[in-house]
Amino acid sequence: MKPFLKLSMLTFIVAQPGIAQKYNDDLISKNSEINFAKTQKRGIKKNNIVYYVEKDLQTISAYKRSKLKWQTNVISACGEPKKGQPEIRYVGYNSDKLLIVMGKHHFAEIDINSGITTIVG
Repeated sequence: MKPFLKLSMLTFIVAQPGIAQKYNDDLISKNSEINFAKTQKRGIKKNNIVYYVEKDLQTISAYKRSKLKWQTNVISACGEPKKGQPEIRYVGYNSDKLLIVMGKHHFAEIDINSGITTIVG
């Protein structure tokens, strides 16, 4: 097989998003934030996109018209928090990013268009 073709196939395989569960519409909030200490809701719907915290409480998936747009594991991207459980506790929607609280006092941001996750404190 030609090297270019091998590289193209590898890029295609690596670039595919992970398989995500189908979200439950009953668990989607129309509010701009979810605090897991106060609600059983697991997703936020804004501008016809659902941002959903998966069962592992570490992964956030974005669905547009029920199709996976992107998916990110916040704990893997940012590292385990020094205090508290390695799971998402809060998700807030901003006009261009999701604000995430994980563990006790660790914060991350996710770009709502690309899913790029960065730790902010």
